[in-house]
Amino acid sequence: MKYKKLKYEDLNIRLESLPDFRTTQEIINYKEIIGQERAIRAIETGLKLKKSGYNIFVCGSNGSGRKKYILEKLIQIASDEETPDDWCYVYNFSDSFSPIALNLKPGTSEGFKNDIDNFIDSLFDEIPRLFSEEEYEKARELIIEKFQKESFDLIQKLYDEAKGKNFVVKSTREGFAFIPIRNNEEMTEQEYNELDEKDKEKITEDVRSLKFLALEVLRKTKFLKKEMSEQLRRLDDNSAYETISKRILNLKNKYGYNEKIVKYLDDLQKDVIENIDAFLGGENDQIDESFFKRYFVNVITCNKKKGAPIVFDDFPEFQNLIGVIEYENERGSLVSDFTMIKPGSLHRANGGYLIIDALQLLSTYQGWKALKNALKNEYIQIENLKNQFDIIPIVALKPERIPLNVKVILLGNEYIYYFLYLYDEDFKELFNIKAEFESEIKLNDKIANEFLGFISFYCASNNLPHVTKKAVFELFRFSMRLSENRKYLTSCFRDIIKIIDESAIICISRNGNYINEKDVKAALAEYEKRHSFYKDRVLDMYKDGKYLVQLNGYRIGEINALSVLELGDYSFGKQNRITVTTYMGKEGVINIEREANMSGTIHNKGILILSGYIGQLFGQKFPLSFNASICFEQLYGGIEGDSASAAELIALISSLGDIPIKQSIAITGSINQRGEIQPVGGINQKIEGFFDICNMFGLDGSHGVIIPFSNYDDLVLKDEVLNAIKKGLFNIYLVNNIEECFEILCSDNFIRKNEDLMEVIKKRVEEKLKRYNDVSQK
Repeated sequence: MKYKKLKYEDLNIRLESLPDFRTTQEIINYKEIIGQERAIRAIETGLKLKKSGYNIFVCGSNGSGRKKYILEKLIQIASDEETPDDWCYVYNFSDSFSPIALNLKPGTSEGFKNDIDNFIDSLFDEIPRLFSEEEYEKARELIIEKFQKESFDLIQKLYDEAKGKNFVVKSTREGFAFIPIRNNEEMTEQEYNELDEKDKEKITEDVRSLKFLALEVLRKTKFLKKEMSEQLRRLDDNSAYETISKRILNLKNKYGYNEKIVKYLDDLQKDVIENIDAFLGGENDQIDESFFKRYFVNVITCNKKKGAPIVFDDFPEFQNLIGVIEYENERGSLVSDFTMIKPGSLHRANGGYLIIDALQLLSTYQGWKALKNALKNEYIQIENLKNQFDIIPIVALKPERIPLNVKVILLGNEYIYYFLYLYDEDFKELFNIKAEFESEIKLNDKIANEFLGFISFYCASNNLPHVTKKAVFELFRFSMRLSENRKYLTSCFRDIIKIIDESAIICISRNGNYINEKDVKAALAEYEKRHSFYKDRVLDMYKDGKYLVQLNGYRIGEINALSVLELGDYSFGKQNRITVTTYMGKEGVINIEREANMSGTIHNKGILILSGYIGQLFGQKFPLSFNASICFEQLYGGIEGDSASAAELIALISSLGDIPIKQSIAITGSINQRGEIQPVGGINQKIEGFFDICNMFGLDGSHGVIIPFSNYDDLVLKDEVLNAIKKGLFNIYLVNNIEECFEILCSDNFIRKNEDLMEVIKKRVEEKLKRYNDVSQK
């Protein structure tokens, strides 16, 4: 196939499938996702599968509408799904370090908390009032009187027994003292000493028996006091029980569907009764808040909204996912309790859907680990990340774990997906559904009409001026340009929206009713101007002669190659001057960039491939003995890629055969060992970059670029380039192989009539190589 010189008609894009309309106001709005059927089917499958492990990883670029689609899809299905239970933490009366997790019917956890708070608050009024009632006071006095009488009878019996033995009884700190009586008076120590031994022994014996009796009285009195206290406590308990049990019964009737709640209410009732004195403080008594915290209810989730919850966690770090136990400083010590347990996004999404940005997740410390462990174990266990770093961990709460049932949707790109898939075995088990949003959408009649409907919908929903047909065409061209192919549209609608927004501002500023073609072109020009600072500086360097460029005439071993400079949000094409020198030797092709450690692996491979082509074409008759140095002149950074390998090969052959080649034409394309030209990326930027340089120095019709034939569909060029081609001032050539390149680059008088160009080139190269070989053999 012969090379093809493109005409304006070949490059002018036509959209014949668009309906006839004046503005998008006439077009039916389309607000669904466009051209992502594969991803939609995968997402729908993942949402239908309720088994564990069928979480979804959504691949795609930002701005493709994937997040919006997923949120809308989830809102659509979640409203019809079962609303999950509420969860709360309550005090564990058996083990204060192990709070109990209670699940309640959806939307009732806050009501449960209020009911418990009201119950506790009411006791501060009812308990004092209860214990001040006349009936209670009488019952209490009867118990006290009874035990006072029994105690008095016991002591009186001791007094009577002592009197019968002629002793008087006196109370002391240690108990009772017994003093003998003589002549109705207490015996003095002198009188006692004057007694004979027999009387002394009798007194001693009587005192001994009285002491035994006194001990018995003390024992029985102590027992009576204990029994009195027990009866008073039972009176208090019974009095309080009647009031408390009624309220507890009401709570059981309301929340008794859960056995754990019933047990908690029983434990609560028991603890309140055991600590009934805490509710009897006076008006001026200060309430011990730390004690009454045990009766709080810590609401973790309250699902009042019907349906399954949908949660988007924009900062999925460890404790934001699984929750955290907070601490407070109390007299220099860190203390905590179950009321300081805070829920995480897994709690809020439990029973529903959790959406997480994968890059954010992997950027946080231990965030991926927390999510992975929760999904594997199917429960949420709250723990403090801080304790993992403490040499001596703080005694921490161990809240009861909460069962987990959630569908996780990760949003990321294919690099993150394959990174996790290859290096984390758990990822394969947990994320069995991959939904991939394509970055480019193949253009057909259906997609074209949906894209048109999307423009109409966006303008209508944002109160923007509608878009004329010619302006719509410019938006289509811009979308094709972003996808780098005239048969595809970009799926990054965010970039399209930006241009519509800026076009609308321009339209409104001129008091226009509709966004027209000029508005869109002006918006695109403004976008270009904002981002082209570095490009303009490079063009200035060409203009000032700091970058050397040859744009006319013929030269041997020198050619203009093309490259693309990527700056993140902007890229542009640049000319690169490649020079080749050849001389006698046996080292073959020397890549100067590689020798200077400025060449990437793909570029090195390209040099090796062109060496293979040289050997196949010229090394069939005799061994090749030559040295060739290939250099990218004025390149001070690294180089990567093989898109310049065709240019390098042409310059090498030019040097070996002393063949002059045109300097007004640049070339891009990679070469294989058969001499075929293969497609490259960034073709539009490369063409426009060389065009800008030629245009700056003056176009004369000889300038142009050679590109691979297979890059034809990628051509979506700016109007300036198209107009120059239409006027015959600039040329684009499509080639399939290296022979066609030489047909374009060699002078018309390089060969005689009827001579084969490649045979002439081959003959001239072989003559030089044979001369080199002969010298090397001597």
